[in-house]
Amino acid sequence: MSNLKKRIWTLLGLWSLALFVNAQNSGDLQTVLVDDSTEQVALLNHMEFVRTPQRMQLSQIQHATNWTIERKNVPLTKKQALWSRFSVDYLGNQPATFAVVINNPSIDYLDAYVLDDKGRILGSFLVGSKRDTVLQSNLHRNFVLPIELLPGQKKQIYMRIRDDGPAAYSVELWRDSARVIQEQYHSMFISLVSGALVMLFCYFLLTYMMLRSPIRFWFAIANFGLLLLFLAIQGTLSQVTGLGAYSSSVISVLIAIIILAAAKVCHAMLANVPMLWRFMSYLLAIGLLAIAPILDSYWQIVISSVLTTIAVLLHLSLAVIYQNRQHNTPNRLYALGWLVISATAMLNVSLYLSGTHSSLEMDVTISGIMMLGLLLIAAAIASHEKSVAFVQQVHQQNLIDNLHHFYDLFRNSAEGLYTSTKQGKLVTTNPAMASLFGYQDETQMLEEVQDTSQLYANPSERELLLKEIYQNGKALGKEIKGLRRDGSEFWFCISVQLTRDTQEDLFFGSIFDITEKKQSNISLEYLATHDSLTGVYNRREFEQKLRDAIRHSKQLKQELILLYMDLDQFKLVNDTCGHKAGDALIKQLSQLLNDEVMGKGLLARLGGDEFGVILEGDNADFAMEIAYRMLKVIEQYRFNWENHIFAMGISIGVAQWNDQVDTPEQLLSMADAACYAAKEQGRNQVHQYSNEDHKTKRYENELEWVSQLTNALEQDRFCLYYQHYYPLSKVADGHHYEILLRMLDEQDNIIPPSVFLSAAERYGLTAQIDKWVIKHTFKWLAANPQHLQQLNTCNINLSGHSLADNDLKREVVQCFDEYRIPHDKICFEITESMAIVKLDETLRFINTFTKLGCTFALDDFGSGFSSYSYLKHLPVDCVKIDGSFIKDMLLDPVDMAMVCSIKDVAKAMSMRTVAEFVESKDIMIELGKIGVDFAQGFGIAKPAPLTDFKPCKTID
Repeated sequence: MSNLKKRIWTLLGLWSLALFVNAQNSGDLQTVLVDDSTEQVALLNHMEFVRTPQRMQLSQIQHATNWTIERKNVPLTKKQALWSRFSVDYLGNQPATFAVVINNPSIDYLDAYVLDDKGRILGSFLVGSKRDTVLQSNLHRNFVLPIELLPGQKKQIYMRIRDDGPAAYSVELWRDSARVIQEQYHSMFISLVSGALVMLFCYFLLTYMMLRSPIRFWFAIANFGLLLLFLAIQGTLSQVTGLGAYSSSVISVLIAIIILAAAKVCHAMLANVPMLWRFMSYLLAIGLLAIAPILDSYWQIVISSVLTTIAVLLHLSLAVIYQNRQHNTPNRLYALGWLVISATAMLNVSLYLSGTHSSLEMDVTISGIMMLGLLLIAAAIASHEKSVAFVQQVHQQNLIDNLHHFYDLFRNSAEGLYTSTKQGKLVTTNPAMASLFGYQDETQMLEEVQDTSQLYANPSERELLLKEIYQNGKALGKEIKGLRRDGSEFWFCISVQLTRDTQEDLFFGSIFDITEKKQSNISLEYLATHDSLTGVYNRREFEQKLRDAIRHSKQLKQELILLYMDLDQFKLVNDTCGHKAGDALIKQLSQLLNDEVMGKGLLARLGGDEFGVILEGDNADFAMEIAYRMLKVIEQYRFNWENHIFAMGISIGVAQWNDQVDTPEQLLSMADAACYAAKEQGRNQVHQYSNEDHKTKRYENELEWVSQLTNALEQDRFCLYYQHYYPLSKVADGHHYEILLRMLDEQDNIIPPSVFLSAAERYGLTAQIDKWVIKHTFKWLAANPQHLQQLNTCNINLSGHSLADNDLKREVVQCFDEYRIPHDKICFEITESMAIVKLDETLRFINTFTKLGCTFALDDFGSGFSSYSYLKHLPVDCVKIDGSFIKDMLLDPVDMAMVCSIKDVAKAMSMRTVAEFVESKDIMIELGKIGVDFAQGFGIAKPAPLTDFKPCKTID
């Protein structure tokens, strides 16, 4: 019995101790005093907090000793819970209903317990965003825990929070009547803000549908995203949709949508934003979408804040950098709007993270400022569109001005401009077009022209033009013969462009008159193919016609005859009466010849006094008859000029085409050879070409040499030789020699000048040969400066045909300058016979180079009939006695007398003398006795290559 009593007393002691401990713990709670006048109390400063394992129960928490009044916003781990407690001591006289309001609708799990002052549980509330809750205020962002209080009653409240976000919330104690009024105000606030955002959304969406402005569409989307974000933050969205468990993810997605829409607005407003920065804006939005399903609430809030801050800074920077310099008001308003929105957003985030409860007044103020930012952006959009509209208006005005300008150009253009359908109906014309085709005005032309084909002299040309247009889409610069209203023809140039319209294909064309140009072109074409003096075909066109005739003869196997004619007395008329008379003679004779040939063949002027005739087919059978008729006509003709009467003659060569003749040049050569043979037979004759004729063969041989000479000039197949002059009256004071020319054939054999010079003189190649000799002689002398220093005189032969060539003079002067050859070391030799024939040209050439310091020698002196007479008029420095007098002077006293005579005359005129063809020592000695200055010939030194030059040896 005593043991039982002991046990009972022990249990009572323990129970009393527990009550004492509970009483001690209850006494340690932070107490909030309320009375009848209390309406609202902020509880965070009256609460204690402790972090515990998630599974810890209320009974265990009540005995905890590590409570603290400091609350940390560090997020809870998955195995943690945040407990908080406080007590309420009611000092009022009437029973009252209060409510504990937790201002964070996104808390996952909220467990609240109400205990009496003895620690007994009076009620519990299990709420949270991840629970189906009925204690969340309608259209409000708070959890509401009702508490009934009696006068003098004291109650304890324990709350446990489990959430993966920051432990950020505020707790307030509200009298129930005051809370209802507050919630009404809050509902009004939510309705006002939501209404304003809905209005902005609807306004910009409707105006987008009317104006089709992309910037309005994306701003409407941004406003709609802000509306949903506002409702999500207030907790209304989770109540309506039941997505409270995903509120953080929903907020991240909404922020991503807002950033994307804002980026679109930014890029549409700002000018020339690079693609890189556009991509960055989109990447920020994509980043927010990516983190929504992956990260917990805390990190979603952190990263969302960071990315949103970056997006805001990026858009602010773009607004500053890529602004329209002429219309920068939209950029300024846009940047200011973003500054306002970003400032209010940062304030909201800081209040949320600190757990500070914002009053209704603060919410209204912050929301009002944010709405102001939106209005600033809306104003920026309106200003941007106004500036764009202004630019478009200016552009449109410019277009209108351009249209007026174009219309003025169209009306006043000097070119004919028109529009027509592909069927040929004229749609528009301008005055120039009407005038061009002989109409009074455009109206008359549009009425009378039923089809544009009637504007063409040949309507088929329009079909060809249309074909090209359909193939290429246009035709440019086509020259077509047109038809005026009065039926007259003219030439016009037309360019047409095909424009494919949705309704009809139209041709736009321009036309201008080219009649004068066309006539000029026709004249130029005529001049290109006809001789300007006589009006018959020229040599170039004749050779082309002859080439075609040879081709036709091969194909058709028909006869072809070529007549080659050369006037016999033309030079006499030219020399006697001048070139004007010569031109008149050629013109009259060509008309006579053309009258005989017309209808039978083709006549052309091949040179100064040379003509050719082509006879084909049946007409070729009458070639000899036609040739003799022309011969007779010219023979009977008399040319009268200034009381001078001339009888004319003509030599005609006839050549028949055969299968061995492939080119016009061959047939011309055959006819030319026959003409040459006719001249050799006494002129004024007709001679037919024959392979057996030795005269034509000789002439053809000369033509072959002409070809070889031309190739030698092109390929440098000439070489220089030299032959010494030996002084007879004094010791040599340097090198004296004459430059001689040799030609190399295909096998490099040496060809003497006597073989090819006659052909060169006949066909006018001597000037080119003389240029080659001078240039290469000077070049060799310049390359051998020591030899040049020892040189006394280098004699270079010039052909009489070259003396009148101005190009030769220029080239000789240029060679002296280029190779720096002293003028006094060069002596030019001129043949006496040619010097007499071309006396004027010879004197001009001698005077030109004598002034520079060159000397001149008269070659082959004594061979002419009037040598002494001409010698007085030729200012030469040296006379070369013709070799025909030298070689037999020891045997023939007449030759000896001629040599002495020439020497005496030369000495009297202070001229040096050179004896040619000195072939023996005896002749050289005799020449020395007579007083001749120099001797030249095989007896002195034979010609040798200049490249192997050796000084002249002394003759004992």
